[in-house]
Amino acid sequence: MVNRTMGIRRKIMLGFILLAFLLFFSGMMSFFELKRLSNTTQNVIGDRLRNMELANVMLESIQDQNTALFQMMVTDDATYNSILTAGRNRFDQAFRDLTVIVGDIPVLDSVYATNLRYVNTVDTQMSQGKATEYDPVWFTDDYRPAYDGVSNAIKTFITSSQNMINVNAGRLESNAYRSIMPGIITLCIAILIIMMFFYFVDFYYIRPVIKITSALNNFLTYKVPFKITVAGRDEVLRLKEYIEKLIEQCKKSAKTE
Repeated sequence: MVNRTMGIRRKIMLGFILLAFLLFFSGMMSFFELKRLSNTTQNVIGDRLRNMELANVMLESIQDQNTALFQMMVTDDATYNSILTAGRNRFDQAFRDLTVIVGDIPVLDSVYATNLRYVNTVDTQMSQGKATEYDPVWFTDDYRPAYDGVSNAIKTFITSSQNMINVNAGRLESNAYRSIMPGIITLCIAILIIMMFFYFVDFYYIRPVIKITSALNNFLTYKVPFKITVAGRDEVLRLKEYIEKLIEQCKKSAKTE
């Protein structure tokens, strides 16, 4: 009949395997957490890159409006008004498509305010019927500051987005290093400790118990003398000595009978 009872070695080995599995599971959890952080940072970087592209569209639309306005002044042709309107529409659409990030709100408010000032400056001039007339005083005192204001605000937004991309990229690299290295070191140390602990348990407890069990079985089955050596001075050694005493007592009892 086959003995299907799990031995002490297998039980302890199973315990160590489960412990190693738990350590591996914790390592995988750290990895997935790092992956989540990486995806979040990449999404933020992606939003900023898209905002930079839209900011360039806004800057181009302002330049188109500026060109159209000067063409109207130089050629005395009001048909360029359609180009001016198209430029405004492009600006408004690009501004609506921006992804609002908390840190960019003050800069976006500045872009919105300066563009509103620019539009009002041009509309005021056009409402007076002077859209095709070059007025140096108006250009110097009103138009140029308004145009420079919105252009500089957009450029500031682009620069700010670029700087934040660099910050986020550096933060991702730093977090990746700080998240991975301690986890790897901890996992390696834990595995080393498990291997060392298993070796000592196997050497001082499992092997002696197996030797005692095998020697006792050979004594009872084949009458082989119970002679084994056990390292250490603990319960395993006392168990071996008790078995030897028990065997000796059995021998004396057998002789007496």
